[in-house]
Amino acid sequence: MKGNYLKVVLFALGIFIVWVLFFGIRLMGYVDSIQRFGLERTACGTDSCSVPTMWLDVVWVAVMFVGPLLGALAWLIIWHVRRK
Repeated sequence: MKGNYLKVVLFALGIFIVWVLFFGIRLMGYVDSIQRFGLERTACGTDSCSVPTMWLDVVWVAVMFVGPLLGALAWLIIWHVRRK
C-alpha cells in the first residue's frame, strides 16, 4: 500500500520538476516583469489597453502557466484512483 502512494508522490514530484523547467522559469520572468514595469505595461505592452482586456490577458497567462500543472496532477490522481 505504501509503495503505491510513494509511486504517486514520485510521479507528482517528477511532473512538478518538468513543469518548473518548462513553465516555472518563464512564470518567474513574468512576475519579475510585473515588479519592474507594472501590471498594465506587462499585460498590454507599450500601447495601453482597457482594464477588462488587461485582466483577461492576465487570466489567460495564468491559465496557460498553471493549467498544464493542474491538468497533469488531476490526470495522475484519476489514474491512481482507477488503478486501485
